[in-house]
Parts: sequence; C-alpha cells; structure tokens
Amino acid sequence: MMNGNHSRGGDGRKTRGSSRRTFLAAVGSAAAVTTAGCLGGGGGGGSNEPIRYLSDRGDSKDVMDEIIAEFEEETDHTVEMIYTAKGTSSDAEMQKMVAAGNPPDLLFDTSTDAYRLQRDGVLAPVTGAVQDNDLPDPVSVGGESYFAAAMVEPLMGWYRNDVYSEMPASWSEWVEAAGEVSANESMEGYVIQSGQTNNADTQMTQYLWQNDVEIYGGPSDGIEVRLDNDDNRQAAVETFEWVQSMAEHSPNGSGWAWGDAIGALQQENAAAIASVGGLPILTIQANRPDLVENLSPMPFPVPSGAAQDRWWAYMEGHLVRNDGQNTEGAQAFVDFFTSSSRFFDFVLSAPLFQFPPTREQLDAPEVAENEVIQQHPDVMNLVRDNWDAFTSVLATGDDGAPNIVAADAYSEQLFGQAADQLLVGGLTPDETVDWLAEELRGLQ
Repeated sequence: MMNGNHSRGGDGRKTRGSSRRTFLAAVGSAAAVTTAGCLGGGGGGGSNEPIRYLSDRGDSKDVMDEIIAEFEEETDHTVEMIYTAKGTSSDAEMQKMVAAGNPPDLLFDTSTDAYRLQRDGVLAPVTGAVQDNDLPDPVSVGGESYFAAAMVEPLMGWYRNDVYSEMPASWSEWVEAAGEVSANESMEGYVIQSGQTNNADTQMTQYLWQNDVEIYGGPSDGIEVRLDNDDNRQAAVETFEWVQSMAEHSPNGSGWAWGDAIGALQQENAAAIASVGGLPILTIQANRPDLVENLSPMPFPVPSGAAQDRWWAYMEGHLVRNDGQNTEGAQAFVDFFTSSSRFFDFVLSAPLFQFPPTREQLDAPEVAENEVIQQHPDVMNLVRDNWDAFTSVLATGDDGAPNIVAADAYSEQLFGQAADQLLVGGLTPDETVDWLAEELRGLQ
C-alpha cells in the first residue's frame, strides 16, 4: 500500500513492556534527542507545558477525550484540545496561532499538508511512531518520517444496481451504458465533475492513472512533469476524450463538490458517481434509507484490458511542529495514539468512509465486528482486494518519492480546472493536455 513507502524496523514493532508509562517516557527522551537539531535551541523540546493539539475532528470529540484521558493517565503530559470552528480549515487556524506566537504542537491533517510543512522546515520527525506501529510512510525525507497515518480514505465509485443490470467495466462499456440510461431513464447515466473542487481534481487524476499516464517523474528534489511527453501525451489525450464523451451523459458537474454528486445520486438525478469511500452510503442512509439497497460500490472505470494499478487514497493523521511549547510530549502522543484502547473507536466513527492505515488493522476483529461494516461486505471486499493499489497523490515521484509539485497541484485543484477548460471553456483534449502541463510546470 502507498507505493511501498513503508518504514519497518525488524518486524516493524517494538515490544511494549508491562509498563507503558516507562515505554512512553523512553520514547519522549529519544524524541528530545532526535529533534534537538531541528529545534536549534528554540521551541519546546522537553516541557511540562500542555500539548496544544489542533484538529478539525470535532465530530469525534467524545472518543478523543477518552484517548487523551488514557494518555494523560499513563504519562506526565497533559493535552489541550483546540477544535477548528465550523467552516474554518485546520491550516487557517494554524496560521492564526502561529501569527499570535502560539503555534500548535500537534496537528491532525493530511499527508500532502504534512509534506508542505516539512518543506517549510517547521515539522519535527515522528519516525518512532511510524516504525513502532508499522505505519505507511508517505512523508519520508532524509531517513526521517514526518507524518503518522491514522486513517485512509480511498476514492470509490457508486452506481444504481437497479438501473444498471450489471456494472459496466471498461471505458467503452460505460459510454454505451451511460448513454442508454440517459436516453431511457429519468436520470443521467454518470456524473463527471469539473472545476476547482477536490472531487473534480481527484476524479480527473484517477482517470489519467487508469490509462497508465505517468504524470510526473524524478526524485523529490528534481520532479519532472511528464504528462505531455512522447510516452504519455497520447494516453492523456485519450483520457480527456473519454471524459468528454462521458460528460454527454452527465448533469453539468462544473464546480461540484462531494456533496453535490452525492445529492445527485440521492435525488435520483444520476445513476452513478465517483466519490470517496462509503460517504454516499452514510449520507443517503440518513436521508433516503429506501435507496441504500439499490446502491453498489465500484472501482473507477478503466480502459479495455487495463488493470487497477493505482487507486487514490487520502491519508490523514498526525504531524508535530518543532516550534511549539511541548514537542517531546506531542511526539509521545503520536506514538501512543495507535496503541490506545479507543483507536478503533476513533477510526470507525465513520465506518466505510474511514479505514485503518494498515492491512493488519483492517483485518482486526474490531473492524469485522462493526455493525455498519457487516451490512456492506461488498465495500470491504473492494477495499481488501485493492489494498495494495492504494496510494497517495504525494507518492508520485520515482519509486514513490514525495512529490511537492503534485501536492501543490492538488491544493490548487489543477486537474479539476483542466476538466473545466475542456468541458466549459471549449478546449480540445489536445489543448487541455497542453494547458494542464503548462500549469503544472508553473509550480516547479
């Protein structure tokens, strides 16, 4: 999983003795030594100050309170939780705290944001947590890890199994079947999204991956844009030609976010969408429970004869700043988090949407026994069958090296914008490839 960027030490785990307090104290001491160079004598290495923890996961507050209480009981640290206000991003809140001279010690964020912050030189390593818990390692720089995954959220398509007698598989099958639905049903056959939204951006990137387009290459410090070179250009053009054909059987999805596509499925305006994990099921179950049995998960369409080699999966988890008031304590919390007795309660607060970050955890009894997951075995089968294909857009340099150009392109939703240039702006597929390649090179 995650393009093989896995940090392992021996068997990937350390044996936790009878006293976890002793173990965590040792982790904290080692972390202080590790971060001394990063801190440069400033910031908060070892400290008795509270760990300031910034998170946008207010919906999981009850579980987090119990994890924090468990951590505080077993260590000498205390945690001050700071939840973002509704409509405020973690990044915006973090910037306010930094400007006020009170940066957070610990953040819950994405792997792409972690890499940006690592590039800015404000992160302390969490290598011990990654190795001790055998976690994916998407932000590995200079032998250190700067992001500890807590969950993965893979993209996933959904279709009406009562409208499509069987799931179309190839691109050509989808064009034909979606056209028949649009012509004969009171809904469109598929949703193609475009514009400056995360949903549109992930969808377009995944379609290029489906056609084996190598968008980037090179090492982290020398990323190249290869979208329009001789080996990739024709496949990229073919991808946008297919997008253009499918858009003829779609509502106008320009500017649509995740909720808009789910709304189209729920309101029976479309028979298939691209989304993330089981988010559509969780949403529609609350509003149209009668419709749930008619929805089935699916992988993204692929060209005829192609394999599902890469599958976009978001990763969210912990990162530690090196300029806060208790860096050592924050690192100890990150290592503790995965071993908490409430870890699975946190991840499964949104089952089918959030999944544990390791295959071992995915196969754990806590997951298998979850009531919602038991009701949708087809989702879990899809996740298990494609686990090794899950990857991050960050891991798109050579051999999965972190790619800052890809991270920045995602933050600006350039691939979604390219689809808008094609479907709304009137560019041809060839011109769309040229436009996108130029925009990507502007980020180098």
